[in-house]
Amino acid sequence: MFDRMKSRSVNLTAALLVLSALVCMISLDLPLLAADATKSWSGTWSNKKFNTTGALTCSVIGNQNKQWIARFTGTGLGKPFNYTALITTTTNGNVISLSGTTKVDGDNYQWSGSVNGANMTGSFRSGTGNNGEFRLQAKK
Repeated sequence: MFDRMKSRSVNLTAALLVLSALVCMISLDLPLLAADATKSWSGTWSNKKFNTTGALTCSVIGNQNKQWIARFTGTGLGKPFNYTALITTTTNGNVISLSGTTKVDGDNYQWSGSVNGANMTGSFRSGTGNNGEFRLQAKK
């Protein structure tokens, strides 16, 4: 019985060591909250297909390998929305170019934009014809 308990203790210790090593490797490889993680913009967006506008906020909630993890919240067609998108970034001087794809309510969206100073602007198009633009200002 003592040998069985000793074997379980060794197995548990080994499992904890492996888990700790994995957590360390992941945390070294994923700098999730870098300098850009505190950025947030708000303003409006417009949908040319439906001739509608609404409030929009974009908040960067993570950053990894020149990609932002961003949360978009706002109102569209009178209903609130909230989705997360992976944004590819490229910096050229003071301008950050943005591009990405995401799925919202089953519809695939492709969009591009830029951040120049306090302004984020861009355009979007979906597989079902939704298209438009957004204009946001940095939140302070």
